[in-house]
Amino acid sequence: MVHALGTGKKLACRLGALALCAAVAVWAATLARYPYLQNVRSDRATVLWTTLEKGLGTVEYSTDRSFSRRATARVSEFRPSETGLGYTYYQYEAELTGLSPNTEYLYRVTVDGQTMPTPENDEARFRTAGSGPFQFLVFGDSGTGSLEQGQVAARMTAERPALLLHAGDLVMPVGAFPEQQAFYFDPYARLMLRAPIFPSPGNHDYDTKDAAAYLAVHSLPAEDVPAADRGRYYSFDWGNVHFVSLDTNRPFADALAGKGEMLKWLERDLQKARAFWRVAYFHHPPYAGGPHELEPLLALVRGYLVPVLERYEVDLVFNGHEHSYQRTWPLRNGEMVEADSGTVYITTGGGGSHLYAVPARYILAYGESAHHFMRADVEGYRMTLRAIRADGKEIDRFTLAPPPLLSYGAVVNAASFTATLAPGGLVSIFGWHLASEESRPLNLPLPTGLSGVSVTLNGRPVPLVYVSGTQINAQLPYDVQGYATLVVATPNGAAAVPVTISEVAPAIFYTAGVQPAVVHSNGALVSAVAPGETGEWITVYLTGLGRLNGEIVAGQAAPSSPPLTANAPVEVRLGGRTILPSFAGLTPGFAGLYQVNLQIPGDLASGVHELRIVAKGVATQSVSLAVRSNLPGQG
Repeated sequence: MVHALGTGKKLACRLGALALCAAVAVWAATLARYPYLQNVRSDRATVLWTTLEKGLGTVEYSTDRSFSRRATARVSEFRPSETGLGYTYYQYEAELTGLSPNTEYLYRVTVDGQTMPTPENDEARFRTAGSGPFQFLVFGDSGTGSLEQGQVAARMTAERPALLLHAGDLVMPVGAFPEQQAFYFDPYARLMLRAPIFPSPGNHDYDTKDAAAYLAVHSLPAEDVPAADRGRYYSFDWGNVHFVSLDTNRPFADALAGKGEMLKWLERDLQKARAFWRVAYFHHPPYAGGPHELEPLLALVRGYLVPVLERYEVDLVFNGHEHSYQRTWPLRNGEMVEADSGTVYITTGGGGSHLYAVPARYILAYGESAHHFMRADVEGYRMTLRAIRADGKEIDRFTLAPPPLLSYGAVVNAASFTATLAPGGLVSIFGWHLASEESRPLNLPLPTGLSGVSVTLNGRPVPLVYVSGTQINAQLPYDVQGYATLVVATPNGAAAVPVTISEVAPAIFYTAGVQPAVVHSNGALVSAVAPGETGEWITVYLTGLGRLNGEIVAGQAAPSSPPLTANAPVEVRLGGRTILPSFAGLTPGFAGLYQVNLQIPGDLASGVHELRIVAKGVATQSVSLAVRSNLPGQG
């Protein structure tokens, strides 16, 4: 316990200096737990600390030493009946918002205006998540207060990581409040002052009131997690890595019994993740040997959790539970596969508890019974991992560099998401391990390389509109038609897929995925609340109208004078009418975006009408257009 000012108070009282005692009590609260970081992201961070007396807590912070910004803390009271401790304490939680990505901040904690101390008078600082290389550490099964735990903690403190992951069993033997300070907060005080810890709960963390102590001291990502499970599992992005912390205790059991949401949440989470790297961590290992390997729970993890992780190309899985270091070869469905084509499972249960022997296994690339931690260095398309023993010796090192992998039906029309493509059209390419970071070009013409990834069509560079780890948006050349080969290339390799490019493949875009890209003359969307008026001119934005009457290179901004029109004949079907547009061609100032301008017929009835654009007999998907008639009695 960090009773930073308690000794001075007691001495003053024993000397009978009651006035001085009262003055000290007013002057500052007694710090019970040093400040520590939680949930640091690209735009926010949370700072927690505790005192023995309640006061007004604030965090002052800035990018320099002015400490010009301030966040007021929420205060929670923890009584002995709740914690099993012999005293009441107060936990402060301050959220720092509006931060800039990849930026270092200095901060200090105050209670009632008095600055609280830091461990060994270290400067309190942290860096927000952002682009570029970074380092993270992983460890597990640490919370015993052993000499070895202190040695591992000292080694980790010297590393100065961006963030920490914990694979469970933070506090042993029963994950209780009384042991948290000595077994968790004291050993890592200097680390947690400067780097956020993102834990997952182990079985021992659940031994006290359904992980109540674990949940009480952490403030973890909550986005999209069901309210009842917040703090137990979650995900977050740091740079180009998507991290997923799972709970293989009660939430996993509930999900298997049909009462919990964790497995469904995991599917949704991985499906929408766009980062290049995917890292999952949870306590119970699916593929580690040792005294726990025959536990039924581990078979359930292999049967129900592993298939989800591998279906979404998770690169690394960190676990604990077995008190040793173990690394598998890349695996797919329990079988070894080629390097960088499967999932590597790492058991890192050597954070401080007693050790277990490592039995020989054919899927085991390396194992050692040693107190240790993991260090991961992320550098774009490569990640290098080291297992470092308590004495500082590196016992294992390996590097991951996965090549691009294209999904089934990888190349689709960017508006309809079908396989119909046309010259000059905008396309989406789906897969894994594509761009090292999410990126969009800032100017035109569009580049043919972005965040390390490039695309070619029959050997010709293709302009890029958007790239991420799982998706590329690009524009096809205007003069390619028929069968072709599209290749996605990164520093780690290349992947090819055959495509067929038709003469036309019209498709209307949607905004935010729900509203057709049809606008009024002032640029506002046509919608149910802002319908098109009869007699009004409107514009439909689409792709796939094919070749043009005029010359332009893909990726260049379309000219406004003269505008480039579609070569194919275009007509509009609206509410059962056939309308000839006033213009069908490229949108001036944009690359690869087509538009069709039309006038809503003056005698069209009010209501929602079907709208299609037809190019050379090929129609777009049907979209709904809300129309309000100006005819008497039709408004």
